[in-house]
Amino acid sequence: MKKKSFDTIKLGLFVLSALTLLIIALYVLGKNKTFFGNRFELKSQFRDVNGLLTGNNVRFSGIDVGSVLGIKILNDTVIEVTMNLNRNMKGFIRSNSIASIGTDGLIGNRVVNIEPAGGDFPFVNGGETLPSKEEVRTDEMLRTLYNTNKNVAKISEEVLNTMKLINNSSELTSLLNDKTLSQNLRISLQNLRNTTENASLMMKNAVSTLKLASEGKGALATVLTDTTLSADLKLAVGQIRTLENSADRLVNDLNQMVTSVEKDINQGNGSVNALLRDSIMANQMRASIKNVEKGTAAFAQDMEAAKSNFLFRGYFKKQEKEAAKAKKTAEMKAKQ
Repeated sequence: MKKKSFDTIKLGLFVLSALTLLIIALYVLGKNKTFFGNRFELKSQFRDVNGLLTGNNVRFSGIDVGSVLGIKILNDTVIEVTMNLNRNMKGFIRSNSIASIGTDGLIGNRVVNIEPAGGDFPFVNGGETLPSKEEVRTDEMLRTLYNTNKNVAKISEEVLNTMKLINNSSELTSLLNDKTLSQNLRISLQNLRNTTENASLMMKNAVSTLKLASEGKGALATVLTDTTLSADLKLAVGQIRTLENSADRLVNDLNQMVTSVEKDINQGNGSVNALLRDSIMANQMRASIKNVEKGTAAFAQDMEAAKSNFLFRGYFKKQEKEAAKAKKTAEMKAKQ
């Protein structure tokens, strides 16, 4: 009886030890730890670990290679993450590899991803601090999406207001409903194309003409290379210059004459000043003009008297008839 109780106690202790070992083994396996084999540590620094916990997985190119050993706050902007990795990864992870924090699936645990950056950098030996890359956080994405939605809503409202203005504008509506608008636009485009084609043809002709001229062919080349034309042009230019010199001399002579007259007037010398300033001569000129006017009036009276004389009456009547006939002929021609 005593022996049976002792066996029962030993069995219980054995089962309890086995359960303890099983629990420890499951914990170690859950933390990606192993009882055998050497491991090494790498570090990386982040601004925000965003929910990363000790024991979360560490992956290299998507493969689990270790776990998070510790998380330490260095200051208000830097958090250091220590990673415990399999020793056989020393020949694959280079010192310029980039560490970043991601998610295991959409809503899974946080993980540390190590990505190769390329280049001929040395492999890690343990204890190095890898450069880090901040992840795009979900809350930042949601804030950006929220701002985008607000902007889209504002744009939609402005587009709606614009459409309302278009619908309420009778002028714009009539313009949009104008069936001749497309036809007029089509005609305008056709005219523009014709103009462009004509301009292109004109440029081609000009290029052809210049090409022929450069080769010594065509009318333009004849004009440019005609020596007689060049001589005629030189003669014409010479005549123009001679005429210009003559005109300059004439202008100089006129200037001198005007200067002399002004000098005579201002200084009281010369015949011009005498004519302008001599009051007696001026009175005599006025009397002469009056006499001429009186003589002209007397002559007009004599002519009127001659018209009444029977000796000259026929002559003046003949002159009046011819003048009337000529006037009538002119009026008929004007009507035709």
